[in-house]
Formats: sequence, structure tokens, C-alpha cells
Amino acid sequence: MALSSAMYASSTALTAFGIGTQVTAHNLANVQTDGFRAGRTTYQDLPRYSGTAARVQTRMGPDGPLIPWEGLPRDPSTPAWVPRGYVEGSNTDVANEMVNMIATQRGYQANAKVIPTVDSMLGTVINLKV
Repeated sequence: MALSSAMYASSTALTAFGIGTQVTAHNLANVQTDGFRAGRTTYQDLPRYSGTAARVQTRMGPDGPLIPWEGLPRDPSTPAWVPRGYVEGSNTDVANEMVNMIATQRGYQANAKVIPTVDSMLGTVINLKV
């Protein structure tokens, strides 16, 4: 793999992990929002040294808890399984989101470290005397 390929693969991974961080932050910001379904990020290696891609899936996971909500008209977007007088709570699990944030942060740090390493290697190659 050429050094420029390593730099490109690392930069695409940085973009993918950045997206993962945004999804986790969005999930945590909406932990108290009724009816919110947490999104999930999956990572996929692109073929032959061409990097990493992130795919975001929204409204994933189990249903949120039922919360009593009297005196409010039924919202047409409420799922049919939610009984009248209740709303669906958020299905965001804070502990799971923190684990995802740590894993995403470590992936980001590892790929960020590649850039100065490749830069140092290129500097060494340029300074070689034949």
C-alpha cells in the first residue's frame, strides 16, 4: 500500500468516525425526547485500501417505554401499538451510547495518529540520499 493510500484510508475513516460521533451526540441529546428512536452507525471497509465508510440507520432498536400522557389529543404519527393516553418514550440507552462514544473516539484517535506517522515517513523518504 502506498503512503498516499494510507493517508486516504485514514482520512475516510476520520470522516466515518466523525459521523459516528455526531449520531451518538444526537442520541444523547434526545434521551428525554418522547417518541425518539436512537440512530445507529455501522462501519464498512471499502474495497482495496480505499478507506472506511459509515452508514447511519435511524429509528433503530426496541420500542421506548410507555409514558402516561393524559389530556393531550392523539398524534397521528403515534404508532398504532401505543394505547390512547400514553406516549412512547425515548429508547436511547445512555450507558450503551457512552460505550459507543468511547469506541468511536478510540477509532478516531487511531486514524488521526496515522496522518503524522505517514508525514514523518514521507519526510524520511525525501531526505534519503542515494
